[in-house]
Amino acid sequence: MNFLLQALHRWSGERGDAAAFVHGEESISYQDLWRRVGGLAQTAAGLPDRVGLLAPNGIDWLTADLGLWANGQTMVPLPEFFADGQLSHILADAGIDTVLTTETGAARVRALGAKPVIIGRAEADMPKAGNRQGARIIYTSGSTGRPKGVLLGPEQLRHTCHGLLAAVHPTADDRHLSVLPFPMLLENICGIYLPIMLGGQVHIAASVLALPPLEMAVALAEAALRSQATTTVLVPQLLTAWVLIASVGRVEVPECLRFVAVGGAAVPPSIISRARELGIPAYEGYGLSECCSVVASNVPGGDKPGSVGRPIPGLDVRIADDGEIIVRGAPVMDGYLGAAKPNAARTWPTGDLGHMDDAGFLYIHGRKDNLIVTANGRNISPEWPETMLAADPRIGRALVLPAPGGGLASVLEPSMLGQAWFDGADNAALQKLTAGLCAGAPDYAVPRRTRSVAVGYFADNDLLTANKRPRRHAIVEHFSPWLAEIPQEETSYEFL
Repeated sequence: MNFLLQALHRWSGERGDAAAFVHGEESISYQDLWRRVGGLAQTAAGLPDRVGLLAPNGIDWLTADLGLWANGQTMVPLPEFFADGQLSHILADAGIDTVLTTETGAARVRALGAKPVIIGRAEADMPKAGNRQGARIIYTSGSTGRPKGVLLGPEQLRHTCHGLLAAVHPTADDRHLSVLPFPMLLENICGIYLPIMLGGQVHIAASVLALPPLEMAVALAEAALRSQATTTVLVPQLLTAWVLIASVGRVEVPECLRFVAVGGAAVPPSIISRARELGIPAYEGYGLSECCSVVASNVPGGDKPGSVGRPIPGLDVRIADDGEIIVRGAPVMDGYLGAAKPNAARTWPTGDLGHMDDAGFLYIHGRKDNLIVTANGRNISPEWPETMLAADPRIGRALVLPAPGGGLASVLEPSMLGQAWFDGADNAALQKLTAGLCAGAPDYAVPRRTRSVAVGYFADNDLLTANKRPRRHAIVEHFSPWLAEIPQEETSYEFL
């Protein structure tokens, strides 16, 4: 990561007194960050070549990240939101016995059977660069609860950073609001690496995610206003919540906000449209860790709501005969940790289905292994009707499941603001809501039976991955008694 450290060194001289990162009452200048990264590098010099990092978002986290790059050591981010069982698996799988952490995280590290090393805040000269290149091993949560390690080196990260610079055109004048956890690679890139490359400023507000949904939305909006943010990265649920409270006039939107990247799941076009009406310039993108986080993104001047944008420079995307999205280019991973062969071809079959239009915009249909075959032989990606259902602000999460007879059923979890409506809704009202929201779909793609659950039901019943994606096989099994009660004639379809 010489390009990143060179940029940090440059700004420590040219903009030494400028605030690089702001976290609550704490702020660190470029000059002080350069010295603190040097201090961390000296502390970590005697540690193993492969080290874990378990810490909350903050200046300590990013100092450790940069210091390990300076030493050419391989770092494995340990997401705090992972369960202890998942973290134990990562430590064993990656062969890690030493973890950089904070005073508050040391007890958890010891309980996981590893040695904690406190990050500290010593300052020192940056050590001379050695021959080691360093790497990152990013563990995806997966739907089975057994995370896999994605191997990414400096070249993959450099290509992705430069691809984003060319696509999004961030500048030194940007103030990035960092909300998502740094172990999420996209936030690591957008909330640390790109601002350092440009000499910009980052305001860290990760505590937003610890709040209940309604308070979370208010805290997000207030943080954006307080920091006068120009850019941020959100997941769809955060964007939807912000749109809801802004729509009722509860919060203001800073006029300086110019680019809000949204990814991690499909975003209903109506939410994107409403966000922009409110002054939240939301742009949907698409990526996965195996391709160094970003594959495509809508951007100002290159945007089609409903799509995930054009591929970023440096990536070639094509659609296989069966509709699978295939990505090739320098940012694609070296392979999974422990794989028999490296991914020398830099090509990755994503497992996602989609198509590209004549203008080069990519559209995502859903996961290849999520396809539901209806009674009339239609292949349905459940993400299609789920996105239609999620367009209603009363719905926090929608899951479409295969039902007896080859049809579809849906389970709706209310949003915090929608709970009151659901409390008064009977089966007929739920089905009317579902049919109305899916009116744009053909008859065979409309769920014929719907039920609702309480707010937080999927998370409370361990039906989501650590990064809040649905564990579909577990969800079908969980609701199998209800599905079995649905008469087959209610979910069967005539052949068209």
